[in-house]
Amino acid sequence: MELTTPTKLEFYDQMLKLQSKAILVHYFKGDDGRKALILDNTIFHPQGGGQPSDTGFICVTDSNLRFCVQDVRSKDGVVFHYGVAEDSSMENELEQGKGKEVILQVDESRRRLNSRFREVVFSVYKFIKYYSFLEICWFKFILGGHKLLLLLSRLHSAGHLLDVCMRNVGFAHLEPGKGYHFPDGPFVEYKGTVPLNELQNKQREIEIEVNALISKGGKVNATVLPYREAAELCGGSLPDYIHPGSNPRIIKLGDNPGCPCGGTHVSDVSEILSMKVSQIRTKKGMTKVFYTIGT
Repeated sequence: MELTTPTKLEFYDQMLKLQSKAILVHYFKGDDGRKALILDNTIFHPQGGGQPSDTGFICVTDSNLRFCVQDVRSKDGVVFHYGVAEDSSMENELEQGKGKEVILQVDESRRRLNSRFREVVFSVYKFIKYYSFLEICWFKFILGGHKLLLLLSRLHSAGHLLDVCMRNVGFAHLEPGKGYHFPDGPFVEYKGTVPLNELQNKQREIEIEVNALISKGGKVNATVLPYREAAELCGGSLPDYIHPGSNPRIIKLGDNPGCPCGGTHVSDVSEILSMKVSQIRTKKGMTKVFYTIGT
């Protein structure tokens, strides 16, 4: 199956939007046996950048058919919404539904539990462990555990704020790379090293700096900009993986320099509540900063 038209990503401009309309482009069964919908646009965030995917429902307009979205992935700019129809006897409506209008509804609790950077590879163990965690979170939320509502989006935004603090404490030479922003041990990895005799003092210094920024607060904004404007907003330059001539999406946390990111975030830095830098490791030319956030 060849698809050349990229899916329009509505969440790029409207991170807090949870419902929208789209046109059904294709319904099919993949090589792995999973069934998927492809739409002309979507508010569902696909898994990537250290951030799990949204879940929710897609309903055909003027029909009782409801497709449960269990996983969302992106390949070559096309977003695949994997899941199952609640009533399998109505699947023929999807098979014959090309060009029909559908209504998208993102699971709000899941969205707010989600979010940061790139290059995270999941093992089967972590996949199962993560979804076990989500089941626990969901039941606690139903019972009134509202403090869990923003956990993963706060972890995501906290990772970006950590990047800001690394520059503020004298680590501007460290280049942000891979991030892991799940509850079972979040961290940000940087290219470059920190002298071993400075690790303990810098750990405390980073923690003081990041909590000062959280206490100060500041609105979180996302903007798609021309390359040159994006570079200026990010302190004068962009990472090598951002191609000149492109229009990257820039996230800005308060008054701090921006950074490229395609994920979802909290609406204000203060929503992170607090952060503890639990460990800094330097090995083989790389530095990992592990952290946790307050509940």
